[in-house]
Amino acid sequence: MKNITNSKRMELVLARLRSYWETEDPRRVGGLTASQLSLLLSLSEHPGCRVQDTAQRLDLTAPTISIGVRRLENMGLVQRGADPDDQRAVCLYLSPQGRKIASKARSLRAAKLDTMLSTLTVNEQESLLGMLEKVVPNTD
Repeated sequence: MKNITNSKRMELVLARLRSYWETEDPRRVGGLTASQLSLLLSLSEHPGCRVQDTAQRLDLTAPTISIGVRRLENMGLVQRGADPDDQRAVCLYLSPQGRKIASKARSLRAAKLDTMLSTLTVNEQESLLGMLEKVVPNTD
């Protein structure tokens, strides 16, 4: 590459990675948009969570999550249930169809990662992962 800084190179690679990672044929994941799929996967990883908890985890507002949940609920992918600790609160769960789509999406993402890593030797994979772990901050 001609006279491009490493920072700019990294920016371009990350943009390509983001695009590759987020691009999924909607027909393969129940016709969901990227944001709907993100919400579905979050609910899959945190069954029984509340809207506010999900909003904080995804760095969105509670009304935005509520709209997304309502859409997923209308599609038959999410169910609401009473919070056993607070009858006024609502907990969110995936329906059987929602769990099936979440599982399919996780499988597709795992296949993408396998495809990416398969272009490298085992040693190169270890080096790449080690470097990424070193430079990517842990935000937990």
